[in-house]
Amino acid sequence: MSGNPIEPSILRRMRNVSLRQLIYFDELARQSGFNRAAKSLAISQPTLSQQISQLETTLGVRLVERGNRLLRLTPEGQFLLGQAQRVLDIFGDAIETLEGRRNARELKIGIPNYMSYPATTQLLQRFRKSHPASDFFLTELSAEELSQKLNEGELDAAFLTIPTPPRLSEDLESITVWKAPYLICLSRHHPLAAKPSLSGEDLAHLEIILAPRNYHRAHYDYQMGGLHALGFTPRIVHTQVSTAQSQMALATAGVGVCLISPDTLSMSPELVLKPTEPALPDHELALFWSPANQNPLLREFCNCARRFG
Repeated sequence: MSGNPIEPSILRRMRNVSLRQLIYFDELARQSGFNRAAKSLAISQPTLSQQISQLETTLGVRLVERGNRLLRLTPEGQFLLGQAQRVLDIFGDAIETLEGRRNARELKIGIPNYMSYPATTQLLQRFRKSHPASDFFLTELSAEELSQKLNEGELDAAFLTIPTPPRLSEDLESITVWKAPYLICLSRHHPLAAKPSLSGEDLAHLEIILAPRNYHRAHYDYQMGGLHALGFTPRIVHTQVSTAQSQMALATAGVGVCLISPDTLSMSPELVLKPTEPALPDHELALFWSPANQNPLLREFCNCARRFG
């Protein structure tokens, strides 16, 4: 029939046949029973039976032998099944092709909402310059949320601090794009601000501002481990602030001190950064993605990240 006009009587019948009915009929034949097919399709058995009956009425033929515990297709049903599977295969291929074209133009990237990282901005700008026709869909989320969306394939890639949440899939690949030491951020007017470096004994007398542990458990424990390594038990300020900007605001007000890495945020002239002796661990940011992701734009972005890092 391809290339030829369809007869009006056939066209009227085609308009009354839905793609959903063909999908239902294909699954019914695959499962060999209404109960199993309805469960597989996540619909009720009466709904499935009604849709198959409507399909039979529209086509004017009986497709299924009813009354038997083991479902059997009539000869007309067998013929329609073969043709319906061809239609579904063609339509499925069309969707995959369209999806591939969309993916070739769009990249879904997750970025942390708990810290501003110039490295992410610089990398995105560099890639956009070399791929001007590409589109970015950016979303800011917590580390836990970014991990979940990466695992579920809702993001092509995401930037996460090391260590990552335990829920993050071990099958993902990663590239470190930025690393810097943690420093102690405190008010310029604090008595310790004049010291070139701070010891564990200095910090033992201060309150430490950290994001709540349930916001990013792995990183909270990582920061606490670094503080414990200085030989003291940290006194943590009980707050619900989750961003570095908020922590710095509290430090400016003299509420406590926080851990900040250089070149991550604009520093207020009211704040200073001080190293510790011994040094705190590095603050590391990496790009994560699934090797199973077929978006060609993602491969280009990862190559750009490798050159950037």
